[in-house]
Amino acid sequence: MSLIRKTTRGLFWVSFSTVLLKVINFILTIILARLLEPGHFGLVAIGLIIVNFFEIFRDLGIGTALIYKKDSVDKAANTAFFLFPMFAVIFYVVSYLIAPSAAYFFNEPEVEAIIRALSFIFVIGSFWALPNSLLDKNLEFKKKIIPQVVPKIGYGIVAISLALNGFGVWSLVIGRLALEMLSVLAIWFVVDWRPSYRFDTKTASELISYGRQVVGANILLFLISIIDVTFIGRLLGADNLGFYAIALGIANLFASQVSIIVDRVMFPVYSTIQDNRTALKKAYIRTIKYVSLISIPATFGIFIIAEDFIKVVYGDKWLPAVAALQVLCFYGLSWSLISTTENLYLAAGKPEVRTKFKLLQLILMSVLMYPLTMRYGIFGASIAAMLPSTLIMFLTFREAGKIIDESFAYIAKSFVPGIKGSLVLILAIYAWQYVSDPYSPILRLSFSIILGSSVYITSLWLIRRDLFLEIKDMITRR
Repeated sequence: MSLIRKTTRGLFWVSFSTVLLKVINFILTIILARLLEPGHFGLVAIGLIIVNFFEIFRDLGIGTALIYKKDSVDKAANTAFFLFPMFAVIFYVVSYLIAPSAAYFFNEPEVEAIIRALSFIFVIGSFWALPNSLLDKNLEFKKKIIPQVVPKIGYGIVAISLALNGFGVWSLVIGRLALEMLSVLAIWFVVDWRPSYRFDTKTASELISYGRQVVGANILLFLISIIDVTFIGRLLGADNLGFYAIALGIANLFASQVSIIVDRVMFPVYSTIQDNRTALKKAYIRTIKYVSLISIPATFGIFIIAEDFIKVVYGDKWLPAVAALQVLCFYGLSWSLISTTENLYLAAGKPEVRTKFKLLQLILMSVLMYPLTMRYGIFGASIAAMLPSTLIMFLTFREAGKIIDESFAYIAKSFVPGIKGSLVLILAIYAWQYVSDPYSPILRLSFSIILGSSVYITSLWLIRRDLFLEIKDMITRR
């Protein structure tokens, strides 16, 4: 099978599984949001600040190194099989020990037990990372559907059952642990590879050497992801953090998830053609063009329907999240375009570029977060997250141009179709909202989504019909 065909099939299966997972997760979140209080989500968000930090180190970038590596893959996989659980146990112990300090810092005593329980994720998940990386490397994304969907359904059954029986925040904690366990069992059921229990010291050194830059950037990415929730949790309390967490989740629901779909397929593809710069440029430009065709209209659509969406889907008690959501949807857009480009750095053997930009973003957010959060609450925290990310997005495209030997303007042209279609979408929805003000929020929201989607697709067909023909050709080509 040709690389283009494998890539197309990979994108299809990753898209299918991701959309299915998001639909399931969206439904589960709505149900749990109705059953639980904002503070419950805030407590888990605080607990995950600590847990997610050590999640960064769980594979030490070895999973990425396995995908990048072209030779001695079996030897590398066997070596990684021992490395994953070894480091996981260390991180579990450290996380367990610092839990009391974290609870004291956030002035939330219940967080101590939550962190210690969630720390089991390290140990359980260490047996999931290797087969997951091997399936990605071989573009066998179809096999990952069951290991992704079944555990998520299991999580829903466990969490909702516990919530109905009054377990509160522990419904989310125990549900997450069940999700990890089911994920491990399911992925080993579908993967063909089995370990031969051979450890090679030289191979371990090579894997860790490449992964070191990946981990460095991931540490910075983690710090970026927790600055906002740390300040909000510390300064504004668990309730406000719950509002912010829901807003951030919605903002990332479409725009950033598109890039996640593409990232999982394109990094293995970029790694395969890393020595052919012409093919690399063509693949990259096509990728960001397709990502922008979905991310840009999704961002503007969420911005316009934010209030009706929160009111109808989550209920009036979540309305304080609206203003933050309208800012964070642009944060999600910049994040999606940045992460899509970062795979180009990794495939070109330049992971240090990613580290440099993450460090700059972290510094800018650190400067802005405290004053804006203190003055404007979660709305200010949203602005402090969005502005640096937007700046880094432009710097990222400039650096990408150096790798593919093209200008910033050449890359920016890829976004023009999505921007034009989104402008038409905005006008159509605003016009509908103006005349539908007396109607119920459910009717306004439903028709806004239908109208916006229809107008956007129609405008693209009229403006750039060649895009549809290009996509059709890519799908049908063998």
